[in-house]
Amino acid sequence: MSTASPTATAPAGTPSSGPSFDARTVFSVLRAFVGLLSWVSPSASWTVFGVGAIGADSRNSLLTRLFGVREFALAAALQSPEQAVRVAALRTGIVVDGADIAASLLALRKGSPRWIWLTFVAGASAFIGLGVAGLAEERRKGSA
Repeated sequence: MSTASPTATAPAGTPSSGPSFDARTVFSVLRAFVGLLSWVSPSASWTVFGVGAIGADSRNSLLTRLFGVREFALAAALQSPEQAVRVAALRTGIVVDGADIAASLLALRKGSPRWIWLTFVAGASAFIGLGVAGLAEERRKGSA
C-alpha cells in the first residue's frame, strides 16, 4: 500500500527541491495584469509604463484598450488545459513581443525618448524570456 500523496513528485525519502518556478503561470499573470490595467484604466497604464499623460484624445484610450485585449487574450490562452493551445499562445506571445521591440526601435528612430528602452524594449524582452522558458517547460511536460 502506497503512502505517497497523489500529487507528490519526488519518491518517498527524497528531499524536496521546494516550490518550482512556473514561467507559464508567471507569464500569464503578468499578461493578464497588463491587459486588465490597459482595458480598465488606459490612463493608469500609461502612468505605470512611463508613457506620461494620456491626454484628451480619445484615440489614445482606444488604442490602449486594443492593446489590453491582446494581452488578456494571450494570458487566457496560457491557462488552457490543452497543451497545443498553450504552446501556440507562447509562440504567438514571442512573435508579438518581438514586434513590440521592433515598433519601439522604430519609435526611437523617429525621435521618441530613450526611456522607451527601459519600459517597452526591456519589458518585451523579459516577456520573450518568459515565453522561451514556458516553451521549454511545455516541451518537458510533453516528453514526460
